[in-house]
Amino acid sequence: MSRQIQIRRGSATENDNFTGVIGEITMDTTNKTLRVHDGETVGGTVLAKQSEIPDIANADYVIEFQRPNATNNYTWYRKYKSGWVEMGGEITTNINTVALPIEMADNHYILLRTQVGSAMQSQYPAWVAGYNSKTTTNFTISNISVNNIWYACGMAA
Repeated sequence: MSRQIQIRRGSATENDNFTGVIGEITMDTTNKTLRVHDGETVGGTVLAKQSEIPDIANADYVIEFQRPNATNNYTWYRKYKSGWVEMGGEITTNINTVALPIEMADNHYILLRTQVGSAMQSQYPAWVAGYNSKTTTNFTISNISVNNIWYACGMAA
């Protein structure tokens, strides 16, 4: 013979005015939902029905990323499911050309840079679109010095 387990149940109004013990589950017979109780919250916490959970099939989310470190020249990136990418890094040597960690779809991406150094600049950096040229794989800046930070975003190739 099988066993049946029955949980405490009541209308939405009854559940709204009930404080269950820690770990207790009740059923709201009006809304056909379950509630989980913590011993303190009046009404408990309503658990979502599957029909109330948004469809994430069309959501954009990060599918690939890189954290900055010495091996990758202190560059980072986040690539999204849609193809959108944002990336950035530090310029730690006197170089003129910076390689992008992800190839861009075209040259119409946004590129900004700032120089950091003083406490004021670190707190409120002045971002400028300062570059000489940019391609889908790199950008070039004249007379660049160390302590520059760059940021780029757009569609990946």
